[in-house]
Amino acid sequence: MRRLSNYYTQKKQLVAGFDKRKEFLSSGSYQFDESMTYIHLDDIETSRKSKELFSHGLHIINFANGGFFVKTAVTKVLRFYFNKKLFNDRKTKEAYNGTVYLPGGNGKDVKIFDFDQNEVLITYSDREIFQQKLDTYSQFRNWFPIPPIIDKDEKRKLIIERYIDYKSSEQWDDYDTKFIVNEVFRRYLEYFKETGANDKADWVPSIEIRSLLPANSVFLEEIEGGISQGLSETPLPMLPVHGDLWSPNILIDKEDSKKIFFIDWEMAGDMYFFYDFFVFMWNEAIINKNYSFIRYYMEGDYDSYFDHAFELFGLEFDKGRKQEYLNIFFLNMYVRRWLDADDRYLEWVWGEYRKFMEYVISLDALPDMPRRT
Repeated sequence: MRRLSNYYTQKKQLVAGFDKRKEFLSSGSYQFDESMTYIHLDDIETSRKSKELFSHGLHIINFANGGFFVKTAVTKVLRFYFNKKLFNDRKTKEAYNGTVYLPGGNGKDVKIFDFDQNEVLITYSDREIFQQKLDTYSQFRNWFPIPPIIDKDEKRKLIIERYIDYKSSEQWDDYDTKFIVNEVFRRYLEYFKETGANDKADWVPSIEIRSLLPANSVFLEEIEGGISQGLSETPLPMLPVHGDLWSPNILIDKEDSKKIFFIDWEMAGDMYFFYDFFVFMWNEAIINKNYSFIRYYMEGDYDSYFDHAFELFGLEFDKGRKQEYLNIFFLNMYVRRWLDADDRYLEWVWGEYRKFMEYVISLDALPDMPRRT
C-alpha cells in the first residue's frame, strides 16, 4: 500500500505541475499515457505521435508481485480519476501552444512539445540546472549536433529548442544502427583529438574513485575485484561527456537519415573518456534488452575505434582487459548515479550488473579476466 500511496502522490504532483504550466498548452481535454509518464492532448493524432515517440521503454508499474491484472487495473483506475481533471480552458492564445507535457526524469525540468511549430519548450525549477543547460549547449555544439536553441527567458528559466521530427529507435534498421554507432565513435574521436591536443583532461586512477565510495559493499567488491591492481592504479583521462548516451537520446532526422542529433545532456559532466561508449552498451542491454552492442565490443567489432581513442591520449587499448575497462566504467557510474540511491534500487542495479557481466563472461571470444588477489 505504501508503494501505491507514493505512486498516487507522484501523479498528483505531476498534475499540479501540468496545471501550473497551462499557459504553454493548447486548450482542450488532456489525458495520461498508459504508463502515466506524460500527459497529451486528447486527440487521435497527438496520441499516436506521442506514443510513437515517447512510449518506448515505458512500463506500467506493478503493485503486486506477479499481479499483471492488479497493475493494469490500478493504473486504469488512477488514469480515469486523473484524466477527469486534465482540462485546459485557456482563453488567450499565447505564442506557444504545446500539446504534450513530459516531465524530465531528473524531476527538475519539463518539456512541452508543439508539433505544429516544431518547437520544444523546456522549463526548469532550478536556476543552476537552467544555466548548466546553456553552458552544456555552448560547450558541446562544436563537436556534436544538438537541436538549436531558438529562444530563452532567463527570468522565467525556460528555453525553446527546435523540435526534430525524428525516426523512433524502434524503427531503426540495420543500416541506421551501424550509422549511429559509427557517428558516435567518429564524433567522440574528433572531440578527443581536440581535447587531448590541448591537454584539457584530468588524469585519475580508478582506485581514487573507489576511495569515494562506501567501504563495506559486496556490490562494489565485485566491481573492484574485476580490475587488476596495476590497472586500478593507472591514471586515465577524465573529461566532459554526455553521460547518458543510448538510442532514445540520439535522433535520426526523418527528412534526412544522415543527420543525427544528440539530446538530453542533463547528466553531462567529467567522466572517463570511454564512459559514453559503455553507458550506451549498458543502457541498451538493461533497458532495451539489446545485448548486441556489448557483444560486438567483446568480439572485437569496435577494437579499431577503441585503439584510436586510447592512442589520442597516448595510451594503448589492451584487448585482453576489456572486462576491466567495463568495471572501471561501473565504478565511475556508481559515483555519478548510484551513490545516493536507496537500498532497494541498488539491489536491482546489482542484479542487473551480475546478469550483464555473466553474459559478457559467457561470450566465446572472451579471454580470462585478470582478478585481484
